[in-house]
Amino acid sequence: MELKKIFTTYKAEKITAIAFLVVIFGMLAGLFLTDHNIKEDFLKDYRTTILPGTPIIERIAGAIDSLELTIDSDTYKREDYIDFYGWVQKYLGKRVMVDIGYGELYKTKYGQITYAVPKQDVSEELESIYQLKKELDNYDIPLLYVQAPFKLTPEEQQLPENVKDYANENADRFLKGLDAAKIDYLDLRENYWSKGMTQNQLFFNTDHHWTINGAFQSYQEIVDTLNGEYGFRIDERYTDLNNFNQEVFQDYYLGSMGRRVGEPYAGIDDFTLITPKFETNYTVYERDYGAEKIFEGDFREAVLTKAYLAEGTPPETNRYAVYHGDNAELQFVNHKVQRSKILLIKDSFGLPIYSFLSTGVNEVTALDVRLFKDSVAEYAEKYDPDVVIILYNGDCFGDHMFRFKSR
Repeated sequence: MELKKIFTTYKAEKITAIAFLVVIFGMLAGLFLTDHNIKEDFLKDYRTTILPGTPIIERIAGAIDSLELTIDSDTYKREDYIDFYGWVQKYLGKRVMVDIGYGELYKTKYGQITYAVPKQDVSEELESIYQLKKELDNYDIPLLYVQAPFKLTPEEQQLPENVKDYANENADRFLKGLDAAKIDYLDLRENYWSKGMTQNQLFFNTDHHWTINGAFQSYQEIVDTLNGEYGFRIDERYTDLNNFNQEVFQDYYLGSMGRRVGEPYAGIDDFTLITPKFETNYTVYERDYGAEKIFEGDFREAVLTKAYLAEGTPPETNRYAVYHGDNAELQFVNHKVQRSKILLIKDSFGLPIYSFLSTGVNEVTALDVRLFKDSVAEYAEKYDPDVVIILYNGDCFGDHMFRFKSR
């Protein structure tokens, strides 16, 4: 029996090694066949991720990372090699896959693809938000931090037994620091998994983001907090899911994690588009690097970026980005509602949130500090919102998400 087990393990390892070599040599050959301009793509990634004034050692490390990413993404027939390798891993029953960006990706007990967040020191992030709070207090503008969930629950071990995820632990230490400084926060994690939807309904199987239904559930909780604690009067019809259309596109979305391991291994997600049934009228301003685009019309015309759901687009299309993002600055002006302004500092979890929030207030402006280079406090002083909300998920620490100063 022991010999059989050893033989089976040896066979699996041999198959994996052969598959890995096929992929490696195929991708190397593909570098000579690709129709991408590797030099241009490398420079574009390097210039957008490495800020001016970055120390030379960090620049060299960033250049290496950008080159690796460019070679990986520009390889000829890249998706076919990933699908082949993923199929082999599925055949072998593997729950762990090596990944160039994350080190390792995991298939959870629910069949979802994810990664483990390392332990982070959150002291710099706390210092940044302390300073922002002081500046906003000078302008009499309240600040609310909203902790969105990471894909893995704090109570349940979904990864292999020897792997630990620190997303929730990092967030807990950060919120403890906010408590000590008496900065208001809303912890969405407390109720996220307890309102009736399953893990697979709350997060995409092939992506790290919450589903649109999961985001809507959190949007309802955010509105409850704004109405109850910040003097907002957002009508309940704007948070009642019965007043929204739900269009389900089946077998439609291969998310960012799924694209890294291949469709045969990850499967493919359904995608639900949630839009208002009630009448809407918007002007949306999209601002990046000094350029401005203006969109006008109802929710579908002005808020959604419908190209992400266009007929004939492949499942690899980023369906999640249909909710208009990411940009340095987005301003939603709702001509059907005459009160309340929100300034939202957000990561990618904010896309559906600011879209839904825009239905019940006059203005929502969203900033992404990875792209927005000016002072958040100075922007808030001029914009004069009723509240500044920072909404980040549990993997926001240690990733330049708390750069609120001009640079």
